[in-house]
Amino acid sequence: MRTSASLLAAALLGASLGASAQEKVTVAFTGTLTGDFASYGVTGKQGFDLAIEAYNAQKGPQVEVTVVDDHGNPGDAVMAANRFCADKNMSAVVGYTFSSVALAAMPILDKCKLPVIGTAVTSPQLSGTSPYFRRVALTDATQGKLMGEYVAKTLGLKNIYLLYQQDDYGIGVQQAFKAAFEAAGGKLMGNDPYMLGTKDFRTLLTRVKSKKPEGIFIAGFYTEAASLVAQAKAMRINARMLANDGSLSPQLMALSNGAAEGMTLYGTFDPGASTEASPVAASFVKTFVAKYKTEPDSWAALGYDAGLALTAAIDAAKTQGGIDRARLHARLGALSGLPGATGQIQFEPSGDRKASVLFFNVQNGKFTLAK
Repeated sequence: MRTSASLLAAALLGASLGASAQEKVTVAFTGTLTGDFASYGVTGKQGFDLAIEAYNAQKGPQVEVTVVDDHGNPGDAVMAANRFCADKNMSAVVGYTFSSVALAAMPILDKCKLPVIGTAVTSPQLSGTSPYFRRVALTDATQGKLMGEYVAKTLGLKNIYLLYQQDDYGIGVQQAFKAAFEAAGGKLMGNDPYMLGTKDFRTLLTRVKSKKPEGIFIAGFYTEAASLVAQAKAMRINARMLANDGSLSPQLMALSNGAAEGMTLYGTFDPGASTEASPVAASFVKTFVAKYKTEPDSWAALGYDAGLALTAAIDAAKTQGGIDRARLHARLGALSGLPGATGQIQFEPSGDRKASVLFFNVQNGKFTLAK
């Protein structure tokens, strides 16, 4: 039979464990959650939410998420960053859909030493912008280079017309693609920008058609890419259509009315191929489909991996004296080979992720892993 002293000790231990289990860690998720490009931010948040929900179901600190819609507006991001910094309970920031938005916020977040995990931002300008910035997405420079080499060496296309979105994202991709494609012996037949929101590309495509390229590479988002491939098909442009990860969304097929069939793109995740290669990806896809009744895209997988990186850092910080901005920053920097839905998670000193891309074809209205 326990003595009163042992019962008291047990009660105190239980109270201590209970307090630890109820400890809260406050983080922010911010991204473009409304408007024309909301699908990137929304699915990224869905993936992040799954990782946090799974973590909160375990014993340990509860992660409380403050959600902010930056509307894709750098000004809104600056205001939000100031709020995050002023909140002494805020331990980390996750998200960002547009690189320009993240670039506007980072000087503020750097000053208050708030750790940031980017989910969808890919601009090379963010590399090394702050020791507190890291991202699970690959840079445009890395992805564009790999795509340029793939198009020239694997697909064997000798001449390409390059169309790119006139912003940091499109410019970064096209520069890296162009350098790698030409270094591999390819020739650009043209290299033209277009503005976000453009709907009528017929004048631009008339110029493209006159050059008779073997392929057309589109460096931009799915909304404009869908219009480009649909109008190119209507104009009977006989060229292989190629695009980057900004077009890797089921909306590409829906908005193009099937014109995207046969298109080749790159990205970091495929719900079919990844589940065969990774138990983490298989579990993620199963849970995502059960909750949202649809397959996750690469942005959802990247959001999930950001959640895994964050919670792994929380666990590591917890064993080293407590959870705060400084300890989370240190633990994120020390992550090595953490299994994720998009591969192992590990960060370079620049904040960039060590990883590689996958190549996909559109077949029967779905993305399939290129052979």
